[in-house]
Amino acid sequence: MFQANYKNKTITAISDTHGNHRELKIPETDFLIHCGDTCTDGNETQLKDFFDWFGTQPAQYKIFVAGNHDLPFDLEPGYAAGLVPAAVIYLENRSIVINDISFYSVAARPWLHDLPPQIEKIGFLLTHGPPYTILDRGIGCKNLLKFVKRQKPVYHLFGHIHQHAQQHIVRDGISFANLCCLGL
Repeated sequence: MFQANYKNKTITAISDTHGNHRELKIPETDFLIHCGDTCTDGNETQLKDFFDWFGTQPAQYKIFVAGNHDLPFDLEPGYAAGLVPAAVIYLENRSIVINDISFYSVAARPWLHDLPPQIEKIGFLLTHGPPYTILDRGIGCKNLLKFVKRQKPVYHLFGHIHQHAQQHIVRDGISFANLCCLGL
């Protein structure tokens, strides 16, 4: 579990829970972020159970980014978006600013196919997959790395690579964190 204090707000972030979300003890926080892989292989029962759980967590704002195992978001995006409760912000290929904190997500599940346009300053870049060469075991996304280098977010939060679970590094002034919870 990753935690940061940013602009006098607490940010808690997780990823890759793969149906084991109920085993986590989430502290009270201003923002709770999940960067994908809530279930295994598109298991809709796990996905619904995750949203039931996530929507009730002790956070003022809850932000969700889909992962590659959250298959309904790729196969039936309209239906999947309908599963997201009103208490949860589903963020994909867009930005949102809350309490002067900007969050931006691109659908890197795990790869980013097209380079997004440049946008204003990003506080938190949220993706499922990592950028190439950063906590990625050599299989991260080269387009995502280009985007990160161009945008220079304060934080880039992601998961996907379980072998780098809960690792955090700072490179070129950007804090990168792998949020994987599976196996911890």
